[in-house]
Order: sequence, then C-alpha cells, then structure tokens
Amino acid sequence: MTTTDVTKADPAAAEALLGRMFGAALGAAELLTIYLGDKHGIYQAIGTNGPITATELAEQTGVDHRYLVEWLQSQAISGLLTIHGTDVWTDRFELAPGVREALLEPMSPFYAGGLAAIVPAAGRAFPQLVEAFRTGAGVPYTAYGEEAVLAQEGLNRPAYVNSLTTEWVPAVPGLHDVLSAGARVADLGTGAGWSAIELAKAYPAVRVDGYDNDEDSISRARRNAAEQGVADRVDFEVRDISAVAAGQYDVVTFFECLHDFAHPVEALIAARTALVPGGSVIVMDERADEVLAAPGDEVQRFLAAASTIWCTPQGLVDADSDVVGAIMRPDQLRHLAEHAGYSGVDVLPIEHPFWRFYRLNP
Repeated sequence: MTTTDVTKADPAAAEALLGRMFGAALGAAELLTIYLGDKHGIYQAIGTNGPITATELAEQTGVDHRYLVEWLQSQAISGLLTIHGTDVWTDRFELAPGVREALLEPMSPFYAGGLAAIVPAAGRAFPQLVEAFRTGAGVPYTAYGEEAVLAQEGLNRPAYVNSLTTEWVPAVPGLHDVLSAGARVADLGTGAGWSAIELAKAYPAVRVDGYDNDEDSISRARRNAAEQGVADRVDFEVRDISAVAAGQYDVVTFFECLHDFAHPVEALIAARTALVPGGSVIVMDERADEVLAAPGDEVQRFLAAASTIWCTPQGLVDADSDVVGAIMRPDQLRHLAEHAGYSGVDVLPIEHPFWRFYRLNP
C-alpha cells in the first residue's frame, strides 16, 4: 500500500458501509421469507387459528412440515411471530403485534405486503437487467412476472382506499364538484385499477375508463371492479394511451405512472387532447427532491434504486425512449408539460412522504 493509499483509507467509513450492506442483505432475506409466508397463506392461517403448532399449521396449509418449522423459526427470530416457549417443533406460534395490519389487511394504511413481492419480481428480471446494462436494451414489465403486478397493487391500494377521495380529491379546487356532477374520467396507466375503482365507489354518478398496456394488470382490474360492485361504471381496456379518444373526458389522471412511460410528452399530449373544454389533468408522481441531495434520505435512496432496477429498464423497451425514471423532479414535470402544450403546472397542497401531486393547466 502506498503512502497515498494509507492517507485515503477510512476504516470507520468502510466499517459503516459494511454494516449498511449487511442490513440490506438481512432486509432482502427477510422480505423473501415474508413473501413465502404470504404466498402459502401461512400468516393468514396463523391469524385465523393461532396460537398454533407447526404440525397443526402444516395440516392447515399443506406446506411441508420440515420447511415450515424452519420458516417458523426464522419468523420468531425476526420478531414477526411470537413463540410460546423455545421448542419450534412443539410450541405454539401466533402473530406478533402489528403483523396483522401490515401483512393481512390489504386496505390498512399500514399494509406493506407489496414490498415483499419486489424482491422476487426483480429477481425474475435480473438476468435480463444485467445484460441490458451492456446493450442498452430495455427490460419489459412482463419479465418481472406476476409479482410485479402484486407489488404495485399492494403498495398503492391502501393509499387509494384511505386517502384518494377523502384527502386528495378535496385538495384539488373544484374536483369534488366535477366528480359529484357525474364526470367522465380517464385513468391512464391504471394498473390493477384501484384508483379508478375508488373514484367510482365514492362518486356514484362518475364513469371511469382505465387504460393500461399490461394484460395481466387489466385482467386483475376487471376482476377487482366486479368484486367491488362497480363494473357497470368502470371499464378497463388494454390500450396504448396515445390512442385515447379526443374530447371525451372531464378529468384525466396519471397515478404514479408517468415517470415509467417511454414517451411521457406524448402521454401528456394524449391526456390534453382527451379533455373536454375546461377539463383537468391530475398527476401523482414520485416525491423526488427538487434538487439532487447526495447522499439522500431513505425515501430518495429507495426511489433512486427503484428507478435503476425497475422504472427505467421498463421504460427503455422502446428504442427511442425518453423515460424519466423515478426521480421525477417538479422542474422535470414542468418541462414535459411545456413541451406537451400545457400553459402551466400547479403543485397541489397535498403532503405525502412518497408522492407529489400536480394539476396541469391545458
């Protein structure tokens, strides 16, 4: 080692980074065990029948007994389950405090089950992503598997159920009155459809058309609408949003999707032309810092990592892509809106740790 190398060495910083990387590995491993528990209905069975032994739980779930014992042990050590004793083979297990709200109640504001699906989804696509870093090609959304749809549905639905019509809509001047009067709404990039469904449930006179180019998401959206009793007023279609009919809608929405699009300017043009005179375009997108702060806080770190392994690769599937990625700063959206023919962008007075809300003036 040279004198310069010794001068630059920083053991304390290296040790801190080692600890951080170990914590990240621990978190990823635990998320995978959580996904296994959710996928096989183990948490649900414990919540319904617990306290319960491994043998009883294996009978309830059909999960292999040996694997189940190992899983139960990991969950008890992780603090997600409570064990009544120390023998994982014979003692009883029950859910630890908070687990029911975070993992079993998808409409709870504390639901976090969608986070667990991110790891296997990214794992499915990762070989393609590694190659894409050399070639510059995109990685299609379908490469991430059904877990990608489950992750996005699980992460966004609680917010739509608990906040969309009770907090967000009232914060947009005049929007509540427009929806109450029977507006026609286009929900672009609708995914599994929960934003459209919650609007229809809260406003009986409204009609919502949800568009997305992912067939699995639209199939789930149609099923969700039927189960929620709004299929007569909410229609979902697999469609390129640039093909949305002109002059048809009072409100056009982009909920947490614009940054993923390969052609965001074209998407905004389609939204503007889809409006009737006096209509509104509402955008909910990531709450990236207004200017780069490095290093960033945990929210910004999550957005930046997700942009690298999820949002940007999916948007780069089109060869001439202009995808922004998850770091959608307000100035970036204003720039896109200006090129799409809007006269201005208003940042709406809605506080949220992950999302920022805009009204675009056509």
